[in-house]
Amino acid sequence: MSTRVQAGTASGTATAKRPRGLTLLRMAMRALARISPTLASWGMDRLWFRAPRTHPDAAARACLAQGRHVPLTLHGKSVAAWTWGEQGPWVLLMHGWGGHAGQLHAFVPPLLAAGFRVAAFDAPAHGASAGSRHGRRRVTFFEFADALRALASHLGPLHGVIAHSGGCTALALAMRQGWQAPRALVFVAPFCEPQAAIDGFARQLGVAGETVARFTSRVSRWLGIEWSDLEIAALPAEVPRDALLVVHDSGDREVPLAQSQRLVAGWPGARLVVTHGAGHRRLLALPQVADAAAGFLAERQRDPAPRRDYRPADSRGELDRAFEATARFWRRRRA
Repeated sequence: MSTRVQAGTASGTATAKRPRGLTLLRMAMRALARISPTLASWGMDRLWFRAPRTHPDAAARACLAQGRHVPLTLHGKSVAAWTWGEQGPWVLLMHGWGGHAGQLHAFVPPLLAAGFRVAAFDAPAHGASAGSRHGRRRVTFFEFADALRALASHLGPLHGVIAHSGGCTALALAMRQGWQAPRALVFVAPFCEPQAAIDGFARQLGVAGETVARFTSRVSRWLGIEWSDLEIAALPAEVPRDALLVVHDSGDREVPLAQSQRLVAGWPGARLVVTHGAGHRRLLALPQVADAAAGFLAERQRDPAPRRDYRPADSRGELDRAFEATARFWRRRRA
């Protein structure tokens, strides 16, 4: 079941000129692949797991400044974490690859207004956190998942988690490893199928064939898993899961909408909300997305019993009316 929400203004569609640095990198990787696919696969590995450092904008910094710092250590290294609110059930915010806690600042006010306490963290090698056990910039989703469990253990029982992109991948990985997820989850532009991103990454680097095959094998051996084990929709049937709200933009260039559609089709009780014109990250700042997430979590608080056949569109509950009101709001903006 999906609901469509118009994001108002469309993101740009012009093809950006390739930065000179990327052009030189492609030339180097293509030359290396011709000489030694093994060495090229090592280079691909180093680039894949190198986390880009991004910094909070003014709105994100203001929100983080209002939060309370939480002392958190993971694998002997500091993890930056914050909390907001004095009472109520806990909702944890989880950013994606190359992100930071401040990216989800728009979710904090509506969650507080709904009676929740909120927590967020910068994953290892991201934001204000120190590097991971693999180095200052090298990190995997395993460290994301470890930080999630560490903060959840510090806080106590969680009512819900709102995760973005690779944060959803890490949360699903934690579930696969035995972590008991809360009853209500919100996935925003979930990175459902990491293996599907390999070909695009390889094209960016100008490599293919044996180099890519060696890269995928190298990573599987290093992490001790198959790439398919990272797919959210491939969670084993015995892993407990309940209500899930998925929000995805139709114009997302980083993670195709089809991934969320496949996820929702195989997750009992899941619902998909489709935005338009917000792309992969800008939808995090849309007020109607934050309001929908807070409303969804509040709905689950009022009816906490697990319902495997939960279908908001059939029940005509408050959540559906909120979605319809949001859609009407954006239609008025476009008129």
